[in-house]
Amino acid sequence: MQGLTPLDIQKQTFARVLKGYNADDVRGYLHLVAEEIEHLLREVDRLGRDNASLREDLEEHNQRERILKDTLLSAQKVSEEVKANARKEAELIVKDAELLSERLISQAMARVGDLEKAILDLKIERRAARNKLQATLDTMQHMVELDAEQEATEQPITAMYRASQS
Repeated sequence: MQGLTPLDIQKQTFARVLKGYNADDVRGYLHLVAEEIEHLLREVDRLGRDNASLREDLEEHNQRERILKDTLLSAQKVSEEVKANARKEAELIVKDAELLSERLISQAMARVGDLEKAILDLKIERRAARNKLQATLDTMQHMVELDAEQEATEQPITAMYRASQS
């Protein structure tokens, strides 16, 4: 028999007997109705459990999807923060390197200036020493010349002794 519908129940007629409806027909029909209702109740219960299970699964999937979306958003945010921090750190490193190079260049230029001044001072000292040496040499040469002249005009000691006796 196909499934029993409410219309089937409403249209069902029972044969009349002396004291009312045929009791066997009524019992048989009620038995069919009871089985169909029992079947339907079991089906409704099963479908309710399936529905609840599917809703739980759907909620779990929705929750997982939310978690995944939140995780992806967090990961993206962290990634952007890491990139921004790396960019800032790189800029600081470059700036520090530029400042260090400027300081090193400044120190090198100051050292070059000091060395150039020291070289100039040494040149001046060399010129002064050369001039002093030249003056000393000129003085010595003049003394040698004077000594040679004096030696040429000098008389022996004995001659000086005789000249003083006379």
